[in-house]
Amino acid sequence: MAISDEDRDAAIRALSAAISQHTSYGYRAASAQLAELNAEVDALSRKLGLELGDMLEGLSPAELQAFAQGKYTTSRLKALQAAIEGWVVALGGTIAASWAASVPAFAAHEVSFAASLLREVAEIPLVPKSLPNGYKAAMDQPMLGKLVDEALAKVSADTKDRVYSTVRAGIAEGKSNVEVVRALRGTEQLDFTDGILQITKNEIERVVRTGRNHVSNVSYNTAWQAMGVEEVMDLATLDGRTSKFCASIDGRRHKVSEPHPKPPYHYHCRTVQVPYFDDGPVGTRPYVRALKVVGRDGDKTFRSVGDMTKRQRERAGLEVGQVQATTKYADWFADQDAAFQREWLGPKRYELYKKGGYTLDRFADPRGGQYTLEQLRAKDAQTFREVFGATSR
Repeated sequence: MAISDEDRDAAIRALSAAISQHTSYGYRAASAQLAELNAEVDALSRKLGLELGDMLEGLSPAELQAFAQGKYTTSRLKALQAAIEGWVVALGGTIAASWAASVPAFAAHEVSFAASLLREVAEIPLVPKSLPNGYKAAMDQPMLGKLVDEALAKVSADTKDRVYSTVRAGIAEGKSNVEVVRALRGTEQLDFTDGILQITKNEIERVVRTGRNHVSNVSYNTAWQAMGVEEVMDLATLDGRTSKFCASIDGRRHKVSEPHPKPPYHYHCRTVQVPYFDDGPVGTRPYVRALKVVGRDGDKTFRSVGDMTKRQRERAGLEVGQVQATTKYADWFADQDAAFQREWLGPKRYELYKKGGYTLDRFADPRGGQYTLEQLRAKDAQTFREVFGATSR
C-alpha cells in the first residue's frame, strides 16, 4: 500500500496519534476502569471481613477444627461456607460487570479509530460500510493462551482458594479471629495493602490492563485486514520498562492475511502492531526515560519512570522526545548512555552486551521469556569465558 508524497505530513500525524492512543489514552482509560473496580472490591472485602469475624466468633473449638479440615458438618459451618462461596460469586460478578460495562465501547472506539487513521494515511478504497466487531473477535481469540473470559474468571477462582487457605491456616496456627480477618484484609495503617486480598486487586489490574491491550490490538488488526492493509509491524514502547522480549522483536513484520503472533506477548505488555507500508512506517515515535544526577561529580544513575511516585517524576530529570518511526528499540537502546543500559539489562547482561557482542534478541527466548544467566552460559560458553575470564559450568 503506497503513500503519496502529498499525504506524507498527514501520515506522520496519524501514525503518531495511533501510538499515542495506545500508550496514553488506553492506559488512562484502563486506570479509570480499575479505580472504579477497586472501590467495589474494597467494599466487598469489608463485607467479607465483617461476616467472617462474626461467624467465626460463634464457632466452637470442634467446629473450628472441622473447618480447618475442610469439613462442614454443622449448620453454622455450612453457613460459613455459603458466605465465602457467595462472596466469591459476587466478586466474579463484579469483575465481569465492570468488563462488560467498559470494554465493548472501548473496542468499538478502537475499530473506528483504525478506520479514521487509514483514511488519513493511505490511498485506500472507501471504508467498508460495516466494520468488523473488534470486541467479539478479541473475546473469541486467546490472550496468552486463555480466552479473556477464562482469565477474568480465574481471578475469583484463585481468590477463593486464597481465602479458604488463609482462614484454615489461621485456625490451625491458633490465631484469633481478628488476626485471621487481618490476614485477609490487611491493616488500616497500610491502607489494607498488606492482606491476602491485595493479591486479588493486583491480579485484576494485571488481567484488565493486558485484556484491554488484547482487545485494542485485535480491534485494530480486524479493521486493518478489512481495509486492505497487507503488512503490520511490532512496535515496542521506547522506555526502561519495556520487556527484553518486546525489545528483541521491535520492528518484526507480519503478513496480515497469514496467522502470526499478536500482542500482548506477556502480562502488562504495551507493544502494538502498526501498518507497514511500502517505505516502512512513517512519522515519529515517542520515548521516555528518567535520569537522576547523583554525586558531586555529576554521574547519572537511571531509574525507571514506572518505579517513581508522581513527586519523584517531577523532581527527576525526565527525558521525553521523538525519534523516527523506523527506529527500532535496539538502535535506540544503543544510543543511550551506560547508566540506562546497565539498569535495564542488569550488570551481568550489560557486560555481555558491551564486551561479548550480544544483541538484545539474545537475551529473550522465542516464547517470550528471558534467558537466565545459566541458560546463556549453556548457549554460549565461549562468550562467557571471554567476558568473565572463567569456564562456564
